[in-house]
Amino acid sequence: MSLKKIAILVTGNFPFGGASANFLRNLSLGLAKEENDIEVLIPTGNYYGNKVDVNSKRKGNIDGVSYKHLGYINHPKNYLGKILDLTLGLILPMVYLIKKSLFNKLDVILVYDLTFLNITLLLFTKFITNNKLVIIVPEFYEKPKNRFHSLRTLNWYSFYFSLKYLVRYADGIIVLTSYMNNYIKSELGYKRNIIVVANVIDPDRFDIGKVKPFSKDKITIGYCGTPTRKDGIQDLLKSFSILNKRNHKTHLLIIGDITNGGSIIQNLEKDTLALGIKDNVTFTGLVSYNKMPGLLKSCQILALIRPQGIVSDAGFPTKLGEYFASKIPVVVTKVGDIPRYFKDEKQVILVEPGQIENIVEGFERLINSKELQQELTFNAFQWLEKNINYRIVGANVSSFINSI
Repeated sequence: MSLKKIAILVTGNFPFGGASANFLRNLSLGLAKEENDIEVLIPTGNYYGNKVDVNSKRKGNIDGVSYKHLGYINHPKNYLGKILDLTLGLILPMVYLIKKSLFNKLDVILVYDLTFLNITLLLFTKFITNNKLVIIVPEFYEKPKNRFHSLRTLNWYSFYFSLKYLVRYADGIIVLTSYMNNYIKSELGYKRNIIVVANVIDPDRFDIGKVKPFSKDKITIGYCGTPTRKDGIQDLLKSFSILNKRNHKTHLLIIGDITNGGSIIQNLEKDTLALGIKDNVTFTGLVSYNKMPGLLKSCQILALIRPQGIVSDAGFPTKLGEYFASKIPVVVTKVGDIPRYFKDEKQVILVEPGQIENIVEGFERLINSKELQQELTFNAFQWLEKNINYRIVGANVSSFINSI
């Protein structure tokens, strides 16, 4: 296998700040372990909450992988600065990649993005430099119900037209699920190289020894991520409210918030008040990269209650790998590829999406059996090691890139 010079273009936060940052950081580390020459490029400023994992370095190194901001380090707050940040984010990557190619310092461009202008410019860069272009398609977004001229709707069309008309010209595609694999092959007629990478995780990050339970007297059920409808936060709160009425020694820990400004926690607190569980639910808000392992390991059960829908079918939840690495038993809904990989009471407790009583019963099965908890955590961690450990994924993706 020949060493490749790979530029990974990140259009979100890096090295910390959400699911995409975690996925790309671990993938970069895995590719670097295969002795590829990796450089992560960040075209636009980081934007992750308020004073959480703030990155103040133009250049840096994370676990042996170098990264560089091409424009702003952090996303500006004023209107003109935002426009300039986005404009530079389109122009600077193309200029940098062409310059790098002129000195034979680049073989492959790998991008985690599906916006129309970015992909168009990268395809132009690929054409004039003769480098290979690999696109990561992490999910499929639901079309918003907003008016056509709203920002969310325009972003959706940018994503959709990129997927439908531009992705086919990439030399390779990385997807997270069988749904997207089939969609790109059958609906788009893509005939080139494609690989499914469900997740990628560095389990060593969670090897932090014993952690004190979050609550001394109660069983803590934990969730981490963006607590929105698409991740099933309402079903989690409803099921916990029933469980808590039956078993008062339960507590719910919600780790995270939206990452692009503002907060939804105040609204969620109103929901907990209406459900009568406000005193038994804790919201942490956004937390730093270093605190996440300890918070997850302070729980006795972890939950992933995604609803049925195209978002769940097309994307694989990156947090599931973190749950497995924490060695805490998991209750997860049967959506997307989850039942394809896992069996009920083998690696996880599988429950029906949207079926509140069934979700409650899933929690109760774990609460009532320490033996089952131990069996699930052992089997889930073994699955992680064989399938989504960053070393395994890095080797697979490196072979994939070499085959292009």
